[in-house]
Formats: sequence, structure tokens, C-alpha cells
Amino acid sequence: MIISKKLFLLPLYFTFSYASQTNTQINESTFYDTLHKDISDTLLNWSKIADVTISKWLGYNDNNITCTSHKIAKPSSQSVDAFFQNNKYLNETEDTFIRVRIDSAFESKESNSFNVKLSAQLPFSECRQKLKLFVENISLNDDEASHKESYDSDIDLGIRYYGNIFLTNIESRYSLGIHGINPYVSARYRYPLNISHWSIDTIQNFEYSIQDDFKEESNIYFDREFENNTLFRLNLQRGTSSGVSGMDYGFTFQYYFNSKKNSGLRLSQSFLGNTKYKKIIGTKPRVFSNDTYGGINNYVTSFSWRQNIWRDWFYYEVTPSVNFHKDHDYKPNYAIRLFLDFYFGQYN
Repeated sequence: MIISKKLFLLPLYFTFSYASQTNTQINESTFYDTLHKDISDTLLNWSKIADVTISKWLGYNDNNITCTSHKIAKPSSQSVDAFFQNNKYLNETEDTFIRVRIDSAFESKESNSFNVKLSAQLPFSECRQKLKLFVENISLNDDEASHKESYDSDIDLGIRYYGNIFLTNIESRYSLGIHGINPYVSARYRYPLNISHWSIDTIQNFEYSIQDDFKEESNIYFDREFENNTLFRLNLQRGTSSGVSGMDYGFTFQYYFNSKKNSGLRLSQSFLGNTKYKKIIGTKPRVFSNDTYGGINNYVTSFSWRQNIWRDWFYYEVTPSVNFHKDHDYKPNYAIRLFLDFYFGQYN
């Protein structure tokens, strides 16, 4: 854990020491700028080569086809989801990118954690294909957090196919890949709808894997945009999984304020529950009570501040929060989570 903390503090020291320089110094090209450009150019070139190669495999042999990679769009003040890089954006974006995320979490009633995660996507729609390669959550976890249950795998790798269901406006996406060493297949259906000033997005996911068997999840987003790039969102969610009793469900209210192109805040209040929840009464190994509980078992309040500093491709995010979980007899669990995000690709 000492090594993890040192690894976390080094990027912070590096970041804020450079952020305190003069504008003249900040605008000067450095070794890091050269390294970033080399990696980004290599990513885009490889993406283009793969784009052309796969298009030929699939029967597109037109030599006049020009395959230019999608740019990794710099999150703009016009897109709250893109700026905050939330799951909704990552599941829908067609950008070419590699993101390296340093993630540290400190909690008063849970174990601290330190992770380094890599995510990447290579869409090929410029070559009239609907395939997208993606690599998600290549993680390096510290020992202290390794016993904690997480939705992240050591590695997720796969390929996706996009389409529309016949005679409907339902968008579909089908994926084939691996979680760690376990293969999986999944399907995702999305139906967007605009009513008056509200944008309603209904999403249904199905997945089957050897490790987790079958699981499915539904999300409905109710979005209302206001002036100055302000967004109010209500997210209704539910889901079930093989081997897990009952149905998970939740209600989340979020307020995004992104008036400046390089900074923004998010306020969030979540109510999470399960129809047959079993309280954890032991952690090593995990032991569950025999009694089930149907109702809200966790209340989570959080505040996030995200900012782009020093360079266009570097962001930090700070998220203090407090949750009241049934496992802790609804006593407050204070936490703070820190992100450092590095992006490689081509920015607008």
C-alpha cells in the first residue's frame, strides 16, 4: 500500500508543479508532448491500417476508399457526458482513443484501493463497417483492494457489431469478447426519444458468460438541458443476474454544470436496493445472513469536480462522497475518489 500511495502522489506532484508554471513555459513543447504525439500518431496509424485490412477481409476492395480514423474528440462544453467520460458516453462513443486512468479511493469503513486502468476503442465506420474493437479495464490492482468484489475484470477485450432492428428506431449492438479468460456474448438495445424539453433514453443489456452465466440490466435516462450547459438527469435502473437472488434496482438524480470548457461539476444522489438483499456479516471470506431484505439498502451522496489542466490530454477528477449502507447499519461511510486521466488519440 505504501508503494501505491507513492505512485499516486508522484503524478499529483508532477501535475501541479507544471500547472504552477507561467503561460510561456506551459506552452513550450516538452519531452512529454513529444512522447504523447508519438503515441497518438502510432495509435491513429495502426487504426487506419486495421481499418483498411478488415474492410478488405469483408469484401471492400475498393482502392479508392479513404479510411481516416475517428478523432478522439476533446470533451467540449456542448457535451456533458463526453466531458465527464461517464459510462453512458463510453458505451456510445465512436471516438478512437486510449485512456490511461489512475484511480485511488479512500474510505472510512472499507478498504482503500489503487488501480491503473487502460481503455481503448477502434471504430471502423469510416470504411462503411459497423465493427468496433475495444479494450476495456486492463487493471493493475493493489493487494489491499484485491479481495473486494468489483464489476471490473482484469481485462475485457472484444469486437462489436452495430445495426438497427428492422422497421424500428431501436439501435442494436452485439459484442463478442472475453472477461479475463472467460468468453462472453452480449446484446445492447437502445431507443432514444424526445418529448418536449426532455430527452428519454431507454437501454437494455443482456450478457452471457461462462463465469457469470446470464445477467441483464435496464436503464432509462430522463435528461433536461438548460442554459450554460447545465443538465439534470434522472436515471432509473434495474437488473438481475444468475446466482444472485432478487432484483437490483436504483434511482439516481444528477445535476451537471459545465459552463467552462475545461472544468465542470456533478452532484449526485442515489438510492440503491434489492428485492432479496442479504446483509454481509463477514468479510474474509464473505459471509451473508440467511434473512433477506427487500428495500433500499444504500443511500449515496457525491460531488465531483473535473478539470482539464496543463495539457488538453490530461484531466483530474475529485469525488468526495458519503454513503449509508445496510452492511454498516446505515452509519456514514465517508470516501474520496481521485482520478487522473491521460488520453491518446487525435484531438479536435
